[in-house]
Amino acid sequence: MISQPSVSRRGFLAGAGALAAVPLVGCTQFGVGYSQPSGSIPGEFANRLRIVFWSAFTGDNLPILTGLVDRFNRSQPDIYAEVQTFDSYDGVDQKLAAGLQARQIPDLVVLSDISWNRYFLNDTLEPLNDYFDDSFAPTAFHDRLLAEGIVDDQIYWTPFARSTPLLYVNPEILAAAGLPERAPKTWDEFRDWGKQLAGVTYRGGTPRMRAFTGGDDWYFQGQLWSFGGALSRGFDIVLDSPESLATARFDHDLIHVDKSGYLAQNHVNDFTAGMVACIEGSTGTLAKITKTSQFPVLAGFLPQQKQIGVPSGGSGLAVMKYAEPERKQAAFELIKFMAAEEQSSEWSIGTGYMPVTKAAMQSAAISKIVAENPNYAVAVKQLEIATGPDAVRKYVQTSIQKMKTAIQRIYASAEDPDAIMKGTATDLRRSTERILKQYPNKISR
Repeated sequence: MISQPSVSRRGFLAGAGALAAVPLVGCTQFGVGYSQPSGSIPGEFANRLRIVFWSAFTGDNLPILTGLVDRFNRSQPDIYAEVQTFDSYDGVDQKLAAGLQARQIPDLVVLSDISWNRYFLNDTLEPLNDYFDDSFAPTAFHDRLLAEGIVDDQIYWTPFARSTPLLYVNPEILAAAGLPERAPKTWDEFRDWGKQLAGVTYRGGTPRMRAFTGGDDWYFQGQLWSFGGALSRGFDIVLDSPESLATARFDHDLIHVDKSGYLAQNHVNDFTAGMVACIEGSTGTLAKITKTSQFPVLAGFLPQQKQIGVPSGGSGLAVMKYAEPERKQAAFELIKFMAAEEQSSEWSIGTGYMPVTKAAMQSAAISKIVAENPNYAVAVKQLEIATGPDAVRKYVQTSIQKMKTAIQRIYASAEDPDAIMKGTATDLRRSTERILKQYPNKISR
């Protein structure tokens, strides 16, 4: 059960007033021994409590985020939120790990669905249950997405920029081969269509069925599920199960036998340039792909095989445990603001990320774009069948790079995919056992 906030609104304002006079020279030291990253407060927001928000969003998504944060700053007289941006989730992750070592941390941070767990294990995230109240309860969020940030009934990570993979399709290429102008329904149908594309010309080129990326094992995880496999079931590695091996063999054969797929340097660029019929891509790139493609983009559900295999992904917001108490309360005020219907809807519509609150999902703005944009409607509907990552992918940090290395080898070389998967499974078992021994009170079988 969620209790009342441990810091009242009146107490928060008193703390804000007391700290506003502290000069921002480099960084400000607080009693717990952690400092705030350097920065300054613009004159129009002078005498406010400053909080630092570390973000992973660049490109077209950055001005949307900074616009919403600026709205927050102008919506109330007590807090100034400063956005500091790093390139990608990995960039934030690396900076935060270094910041904890140097004892210099932000107050609020964007963490991916697979990186926040590591900070939970190391006890550096603030449990948020006591910050909610009757005016903003956990039930404001999409139940399934919120559940991914809960451990032992405590909320550590709230949904923000959540996504699923979509199958992006160039219907003009399919039409050129006499194929239906829709997404393939099964992976077997996908493979058959790839064979039928052989020799087809489109805009002076000979497109192939799929461009693969070796930099994201997230897509491969969903395909494992679709074939009945997985990275792990709980903490038991099943990457070398017959179903998981069949997944790897399928992708290997698309590339090395059928020649209908290939490992691309940038699969999104190849798709928008009309070089390939299909790619998997995040819903968070929906706006960008639609804008940059020179053909009508069709977004479809991921193909199925034995079952549905749709992983949820993206990121959420976490408050750092060792920030000063008044700043933690202020950071939660920004979470609350971003979760309000207007801001949550605007963020989703502008970026393509999923609506993460019930108010946004039911809003007139989201209803309008769902009705007008079939691609966005597909993204919203697919959210209802999405599943969070396998436990090993969440808690075993080395699993991400090990899987990326494995799929790059499967895509780029003529090696036996069974051998690659079995070797990777053995490595993951060793890494998993180390994590289970290191954190026996945090995670278990």
